[in-house]
Amino acid sequence: MKSSKQIWVWIGIVVVVIIVVIALVVALSPKPAVRPMPVFASQGQLTPSFPKELVIDSNSQISNSYSINYDASTSQYTAEWVSSSSLPAVYNDYKTYLVNNGWTITNSSNVTAASKLGVLYAATSSAKVSVTLISQGTGSDVSVTYVGQ
Repeated sequence: MKSSKQIWVWIGIVVVVIIVVIALVVALSPKPAVRPMPVFASQGQLTPSFPKELVIDSNSQISNSYSINYDASTSQYTAEWVSSSSLPAVYNDYKTYLVNNGWTITNSSNVTAASKLGVLYAATSSAKVSVTLISQGTGSDVSVTYVGQ
């Protein structure tokens, strides 16, 4: 029969091994991803870093604007408003504005007078923009998202 001292030594070793294993499992477990949270501008205002020139309808009232900071070098700025102009008119205005101001259209939908949804994606060497339009009666809901790089 083993002495009680040897049994306590073995129990101590087993406890230490269990603690080390638990510590390793906790340390190596994947951490939940931290989701960036939007920072909203005051009602009716653009978030400070949103390029004002991307709101090409001077009569529009901003309904929502926010920024999301993903990391030190990537932030997204979004503005939303309702335009009294039809979806095809707003779509054509944005397509013309982007092309005339150094943006390259990278993807777009085919918009007709009957379209209920229109999208434009454009880029420069240092930024990307998406324009999403939803037909609302005779007007359009407009959402513009800008990401500087």
